Amino acid sequence: MNKLTELTDYELFALLKGKNMAAFDQIFEQFYRPLCFFASRIIHDPASSQDIVQDVFVRFWQKENLPDTINAIRAYLYVSVKNSCFNYLEKNSVKLKHQQTLVNTDIEEATILNNIIQAEVLRQVFAAVDTLPEQCRKIIRMTFEDGKKAKEIACELGITISTVNNQKMRGLSLLKTRLSDEGLALGMLLLLPTFFNHVK
Repeated sequence: MNKLTELTDYELFALLKGKNMAAFDQIFEQFYRPLCFFASRIIHDPASSQDIVQDVFVRFWQKENLPDTINAIRAYLYVSVKNSCFNYLEKNSVKLKHQQTLVNTDIEEATILNNIIQAEVLRQVFAAVDTLPEQCRKIIRMTFEDGKKAKEIACELGITISTVNNQKMRGLSLLKTRLSDEGLALGMLLLLPTFFNHVK
């Protein structure tokens, strides 16, 4: 992927408006995984969540008047994914059942906001994970993104389970040095339950 480095927001958005694919790729890479997490919290279907997010990015790319700030892009993407998720639920006749778990509109909006906050925290964590050494990064991703257990990862990579667990702990230690205290605390709250479910 062709990364654009050391660009101001103004320069990046100018490239986006000119339909520069590298600029689009940079936005896609930054938001794709958090948006998939956000969508899956609404519809509880990881595969369909990926389809929804990809469709949203296609519509984003096809827009004639693109948002011109990072906050505007973030807002557009999250609102679009939320609306697409609700359309998906409605078409699949499960929206009413889903909404029965939400007492009123205020709680529904609070739930959506909470999911957005969690997705944004994960976006920071994903960015930090991308800076880890190759094997460490691969194992962390397989654990948290693919939901694989240590035994599965060991078989796939041809290493021992002990090595997998050691690399996980090394990765978490490195992340601790690369995330702010606040970001680390929130990120671990999201990731550690998954981690302990996949140690065996």
